[in-house]
Amino acid sequence: MGNVLNIKDPEAHRLARELAEAQGTTMTGAVTAALQAALDEHSRRREAKREVLNGLIAAARERGLGGETDPFAKLYDPHTGLPA
Repeated sequence: MGNVLNIKDPEAHRLARELAEAQGTTMTGAVTAALQAALDEHSRRREAKREVLNGLIAAARERGLGGETDPFAKLYDPHTGLPA
């Protein structure tokens, strides 16, 4: 047994015991399942954000908003270098 998690917070211990009893499992099993569920939820939310951002980017490109490689290209005259 290489790594050991030893949590000494009484509230965390109480919650782990309560969850274990509700799930009919050990405290270790309950904590492991809860941590996995939290990581899964984090991944789902991150992926949902990524999908929303990709959708916004695609919509902007369809409308011609931001498809340029240089976002400052229209700000300056290419010949004089002065503001357009």
